[in-house]
Amino acid sequence: MADTITVLGNVATDPDRGATATGIPTLSFRMATNHRRQDSTGAWVDAGTNWFEVRAYRALAENAEASLTKGDAVVVVGRLKLREWEGKDGKRISVEIEADTIGPDLRRGRSSYHRMSHAPAPAADAGSSGGGEAGFAPVGAGAPESAGDAWATPGEQAPPF
Repeated sequence: MADTITVLGNVATDPDRGATATGIPTLSFRMATNHRRQDSTGAWVDAGTNWFEVRAYRALAENAEASLTKGDAVVVVGRLKLREWEGKDGKRISVEIEADTIGPDLRRGRSSYHRMSHAPAPAADAGSSGGGEAGFAPVGAGAPESAGDAWATPGEQAPPF
């Protein structure tokens, strides 16, 4: 059994796309969390950095690959896994998070959300629109979920930021 954890930090490496032996999309990247505290004079000092290996699968892997770059501020929710291994310096422990959710940390920037439908895009639209990964299409591009959903199709007004 693994523990659920929520971690706020920065993408520390370029996300690395892969696939399982059965073809399931995967994505992994290292994540760093920096802790700061005030010292006795009131000045902020770095209190250390924690490192995590984040792994994502399936649609989360595909969407994260299209969205994340090194240096991005992110929030990751997932299952914590500690792995022991032998290194040249003796036993080592790596900390991994099998991600359930990855999102931008909106305290530190702005984001634009593009909801994806789970219905395959029509063959004619898939190559010409350039929108979406295989098996996913932007909602509002003829996907069944867009009917009657005001949030599925962008409105005429510009975003408030």
